[in-house]
Amino acid sequence: MQLRRQRGVALVIALATMVVLLGIGTLLFTRTLSEIRHSGDDAAIVETLMLARGAANAGGAILSGSVRNSLMNIVRATADTTSPWAYGNYTGNTAEPEPVSTARDLAAVANQLQTQVDNLVCSTTPIPDDTNATVRLRIYFTNTACGEPLPSGVQLGSGHFVSGQARGNGGTSYTQVYALPFVLVADAQEGEYRRNIVSQGEFRFTLGRASFARYALFTNVHALPNGTNVWFTDRTLFDGPVHTNNYFRFYRQSWFGGEVTSAGCTNPGDTSCNGRTRPGAEFYGVGFVRDTAMSPSPDAPSYTNRYGTHAPEFTDGVDWRTTFIELPNNNQAQRDAAINGGIYVGDTIQDLVFSVTTDGGTKYQRIDIQVCTRYNRRGRCLSTRTDRYRYSDGGYLQQLDSSGDWQTVYRNGDPLVFNGVIFAEGAINQVRGPTRTSPADPDTAPPAIADFAKITVAAGNDIYIRSDLKYEDPPCSSPPQRNPDGSVTPAVCDNLGAENVLGIYSQDGNVFISQYAPQDIHIDAVLMSARGVVQVENYNRIAPKGSVYLTGGIIEYFYGAFGTFNARTGTNATGYGRRFTYDQRMRAGLAPPFFPTTQLDTVTSVSVFSYGQREQVY
Repeated sequence: MQLRRQRGVALVIALATMVVLLGIGTLLFTRTLSEIRHSGDDAAIVETLMLARGAANAGGAILSGSVRNSLMNIVRATADTTSPWAYGNYTGNTAEPEPVSTARDLAAVANQLQTQVDNLVCSTTPIPDDTNATVRLRIYFTNTACGEPLPSGVQLGSGHFVSGQARGNGGTSYTQVYALPFVLVADAQEGEYRRNIVSQGEFRFTLGRASFARYALFTNVHALPNGTNVWFTDRTLFDGPVHTNNYFRFYRQSWFGGEVTSAGCTNPGDTSCNGRTRPGAEFYGVGFVRDTAMSPSPDAPSYTNRYGTHAPEFTDGVDWRTTFIELPNNNQAQRDAAINGGIYVGDTIQDLVFSVTTDGGTKYQRIDIQVCTRYNRRGRCLSTRTDRYRYSDGGYLQQLDSSGDWQTVYRNGDPLVFNGVIFAEGAINQVRGPTRTSPADPDTAPPAIADFAKITVAAGNDIYIRSDLKYEDPPCSSPPQRNPDGSVTPAVCDNLGAENVLGIYSQDGNVFISQYAPQDIHIDAVLMSARGVVQVENYNRIAPKGSVYLTGGIIEYFYGAFGTFNARTGTNATGYGRRFTYDQRMRAGLAPPFFPTTQLDTVTSVSVFSYGQREQVY
């Protein structure tokens, strides 16, 4: 009996122990499952947070990049170019425009910008390939973005003036800063987990007069000075903005990597269209076609006839009805700049030579400038009429004195920090860089413009370029190329942080590439003639000399000829061919110092200010 009782107690204890152990095991299992579940929750939350933050960062990059380009086109169409303020009414107050009208005008900008931003972000938000999450980005300049209203409890302020000065009479140089409030919403979701980031801030943009340097090609009359028509052909490759106050003519498949605009003036003058406008273009064998009648559409016209298919490719859009843009009628700004802070010559410069020097290292430390104003009977510069200057990055302008010592140049009692302008009242008969070490090889031409140098060469009359003019730090390494299959490989411009820049500008004369220039000349500069042409001297008489490799742009009254070609073989018959590369830095606002500007406004810089950010888990 006692034994049975002991066995029963042992059985009860064993059962109780099993129950306790089973309970502990269940608790441990439940806790493990809970930890696994929480670990999964944490991972999903972290992943969605990272994706939302990535989308928000992408939105910031879009605001600083692509949105800026969209804003430039909107500003050119909406800014008031004649009143003291680009946006807002003038009430006699030169400190700021009237606030209510400023908000109204900027609301119109925001409405147009919203459409452009929606096209950029609503359906193209990238996500990593290794996630099943969905990511959405919306940027609000108005109360609706991507078809969705602002998040609950979020409000947009009004656009407003930030800082700057009113324009003077005639729309003289100025800077004005305006702000557009924005809301950026980034959502990331994976399964039931969602992270939401909302940022609010201001998109501020600075306005100034647009520089003519922004054009890859600009003509007032799109014809030679003798009236001969100019045709864009399948040899035509321009990868920057192209404009004419006249209208274009197309033969076969020319290619444009920047926006193309024409005012359509039938008889463009110095200051206006001089009467009738005819928006459209001429196509070879077809004749003139108005934009409204272009087939299949104004932005992609195409005509096929016995001469081939005439279908220009506009990769960045075309506008057949843009505003007439007046070329400058004087060079007073460049003259004054040279007198006050540059190098001024009240006569003709016979020889202007640029070179760079070093103190023994691999980097050039100085740029030397030789200005010769009188030749001797043998055609050499007189030492008594030759001035030699030099300057370093951030340093004062120095001049070589008669004893062979370098002396700091003083202007109005102060040491002169060179502003980069060299001006001649007459002509400049030669602009040169250092001589090639191997005459037939352009790669052996040393740089003429040091990596820190910013220079504008201006003259009242003709300017002749005699040799290579190369940057020490070039922004581009190759021109656009037409491939055998007819496609185009754009230029390689992957050094857009380069600072060296050169402008060459004649007000009443021409800019000539000298008939004595070397084979395959390389020129890094923006070339401009306000009343003439940029042209090869005696282009139809000199023997074939390869190509002009230009990195920059050309602005001219008439279209200048570079050479003639054998229509059957496609090779040069006389003069030079064209191998042009647009300097993409100019589109972003860089320009040679005191280079002429248009009467149109442009966005010179943008900045994004964030007021704060909130995050939310759903």
